[in-house]
Amino acid sequence: MTGAAGSRTSGQTIARIFAIGAAVGLAGLGLFAGLHALVIKPIWSELAQGIPFVIAIGVSVTWAYHEYVKTVPQAVCSTGGLRFGAMIWLSALPATALASIMRARAMSADASVGMSPGASGGSLPAWVDVASVVLALAGGALVIGVVTRSRRAAGAAAVAAGVLLAAGGGPLPILRGGRVAELWFGLFVLECLGGVVLAQLYRRFMNPGTVPREAASAT
Repeated sequence: MTGAAGSRTSGQTIARIFAIGAAVGLAGLGLFAGLHALVIKPIWSELAQGIPFVIAIGVSVTWAYHEYVKTVPQAVCSTGGLRFGAMIWLSALPATALASIMRARAMSADASVGMSPGASGGSLPAWVDVASVVLALAGGALVIGVVTRSRRAAGAAAVAAGVLLAAGGGPLPILRGGRVAELWFGLFVLECLGGVVLAQLYRRFMNPGTVPREAASAT
């Protein structure tokens, strides 16, 4: 009986992580579309194409948050969600820096042979994509692992950071400046807001049996 009850509880937890993750992903898609319309151009007609990707992102981030609050139960609140969103954004910095530096070098190489910067298409070696994913995984594990000192939380955060980078189309070339840099900063705000939404949904809909006692009473 205990095993059956535990199985049901585990199944309910997984189902709710998926449901909350899907909701967070869809909310994030809407927020990103608004941000993109403000900074770059409207993409409302293309939103449907991104639904599978944002759901994958939402579920992976929700799982990472679930593991995170097991160790930091007081984070089940708006402030904790905001901090978690900021940490997820921070985890992408190493990959963003690498890709941006390599794109800048490619543009310099174009200029050195008399081509307009970026005329070659700005393509990067395949190893840069692989290294960017590895850096994202390491960044997620490091940022959350340092706070929680939990291997499970670090592993979940690594997966979330990797999925976020891959499903999001890779790191932004922020050294180009202008609207790309504005979009990158806007993503920081968006991910912080997404963390707040995640925390509130988690607090409202997760089975109380899966949330540490301290978290259930956090404000």
